[in-house]
Amino acid sequence: MKRLVLVFTLAGVVAPGIAVRAATAATVCVGPGSGCFAQIQPAVTAAHEGDTIAVAAGTFAGGVTIDKSITLQGAGAHRTTISGGGPVVTIFRPTAPEGLHVSIDGVTITGGVNNTQPDVDVTFGGGVWIPTSQLDHPPFNGQGATVSISNSAITANVVTSSSFIPANTFCGKRACGFNTGGGIDNGGVLTLMNTRVTGNTAGSTPSLASAASDANAGGIDNRFASTLVVRQSVISGNRVIVNSPIANGAGDGGIGGDGALTVADSTVSDNVVEYTGSMDFEDQSAGSGGIGFGECHVCSPRPPVSIRNTVVSGNRVTAVNTNVNSTPAAFAGGIGAGAPALLDHVTLSDNVVHITGAGFAGADGGGLEVGAPVTLRDSMIARNSVSAEAPLGAIAFGGGIAMFGADLTLERTRVIGNSVSGTGAAAPLPLGGVSSVFGGGISNGGGIPPALLTLTDSVITANRLSASPGFVVGGGGVFTERGIVSTRTVIAGNKPDDCFGC
Repeated sequence: MKRLVLVFTLAGVVAPGIAVRAATAATVCVGPGSGCFAQIQPAVTAAHEGDTIAVAAGTFAGGVTIDKSITLQGAGAHRTTISGGGPVVTIFRPTAPEGLHVSIDGVTITGGVNNTQPDVDVTFGGGVWIPTSQLDHPPFNGQGATVSISNSAITANVVTSSSFIPANTFCGKRACGFNTGGGIDNGGVLTLMNTRVTGNTAGSTPSLASAASDANAGGIDNRFASTLVVRQSVISGNRVIVNSPIANGAGDGGIGGDGALTVADSTVSDNVVEYTGSMDFEDQSAGSGGIGFGECHVCSPRPPVSIRNTVVSGNRVTAVNTNVNSTPAAFAGGIGAGAPALLDHVTLSDNVVHITGAGFAGADGGGLEVGAPVTLRDSMIARNSVSAEAPLGAIAFGGGIAMFGADLTLERTRVIGNSVSGTGAAAPLPLGGVSSVFGGGISNGGGIPPALLTLTDSVITANRLSASPGFVVGGGGVFTERGIVSTRTVIAGNKPDDCFGC
């Protein structure tokens, strides 16, 4: 098979006793050319550390495992396709996985269906799987390979499960199974540059039912102790769907996880989280349509999160529960922030949270749910919505932003045209309180320990509330039970009022 060797030799005067060693690198070709490998996996097997595998235009078989530090160079995302397998590409070696460095450029990774790895009831990564260095037990921590993916597309991959963990074992009284990372599951250090992660699914598809109770990260999962950097990329149209008989939770339509996260100059749009269930456990939920991070509250310290110059738009969270005794929740249409974060020049717009319950239902955070200290600078929170409907009572709040017991600082930020609605009986709720709708723009409190809300040079306007007769309604612009620290900020033109508690 063709192996083009490029030799670079040091020349010149060398001090006595210092050896001169030739550094070699090779290019191994894949494609129809003379002497080239027909498929990628044999080329990886033949390659050495530091080599480049040049893949020609065409479609090549997935199910590839990369266990060497190499560069995989395609002919362009529209010309070179790696298709099939479960996952399509795995980047891992058992010995010193953290020392593995892989670069992928100019390919499309598609058609992966992972329902077996690492197990039939716990599956990670439909398109690309970068395992952590510790695979033997949850939370599967320990840093894996360092990987860069550029000028590529990861699209139409699925992570699902073909079996579940029986009740009265791992998950207590209920059966369970977990699907994570429809497009990518990252357990290492991953950088995406000029790459599209689109149309991937975690959980069920219309033609493929999942046995899972919980699914997360339709686009990209980023594990605790891992690092994800997304630059000049698009994360769009990914889905998390949980609708099995043991359905418990769904989350993180576009990007999710607990690792260090940087997103810059990118778009996270039109991702969807869908939960449909009938169990009566109290913690059933759907959340974080666009981005969710820091949800592991026992993971310490929580890694840093930065989102800059990014649009998070058109993401949706929908939940339906058919059990009258259940108390389901839906939250965070755009971003669910469970770790300290800086959002700078971010647009959060047209994200949606909607829940329908057979008994009670609760929903919050159309644009953003704040579960850890968050600062927004020079940003826009616009036209996000929250709605909850249930015959026995509902609670809905935070059309633009819902503060969940954590501080929020807004600097030079506009909160405009967000909405909250509630439909159902005006009745006492199972967990306390009464049916209510509040915080069309921002909510802080309402049964949740109030935190510190600081507003500087900001505008909160044209937000609104609506509800069935008898609901408690207040804070069309801002609802707060702790007051606010406000400097040169306008709160005006909201309905039915501008501020409750200011």
